[in-house]
Amino acid sequence: MQVYDPVKIPEIPGKINIKPQKGIAYVRYLAERTYDPEKGYNVPKWVNIGRQIEAMPSLMYPNDNYEQIFCKAGESMDEELTTEEEQYIQNNGTYGLYSSFFMGVLNEFRQQTRKKADAPINQYKAESINKILLPLKEMMKDEEYAEMLGLINAGKDGEEGMTCSDVMILLTQYKTALAKYRRNRMSL
Repeated sequence: MQVYDPVKIPEIPGKINIKPQKGIAYVRYLAERTYDPEKGYNVPKWVNIGRQIEAMPSLMYPNDNYEQIFCKAGESMDEELTTEEEQYIQNNGTYGLYSSFFMGVLNEFRQQTRKKADAPINQYKAESINKILLPLKEMMKDEEYAEMLGLINAGKDGEEGMTCSDVMILLTQYKTALAKYRRNRMSL
């Protein structure tokens, strides 16, 4: 099964509905209706096309059925997204891309802090880690905890920079912020 980026839920009156099941809101498409002579009415055939995103109810994570029904030869549906929806999709991509890098750095610094907590961090490490932290900081800039998220200072021209334990404190703040962001904004 392929993983797809979030898309806008199609607006087709009478053909799309949302069915909650075990805490997940499934988006369904009415594929066909078959007349049942015994019952005397049409029986609908619904096909799941994705999962509604709780934090952004106008969007969904599509599945393979969505691709087969709505997209032809790799094209996606041309739906106008609101600025809020575009921002959500962009932040979802940023979160997915950088969170695994972040966790790798966090685990590495846990090890280094155990060995040499007071060792100063060099310029290369600071720049490398800041390349991961900067997009995450930008993604969370509108959150109430954004002011707690800083970047690493390695120190220049004789000034004292951060130590491994200082960096570990900063990374722990990011870990907490990312967990809160995921709970409040991502709702996977």
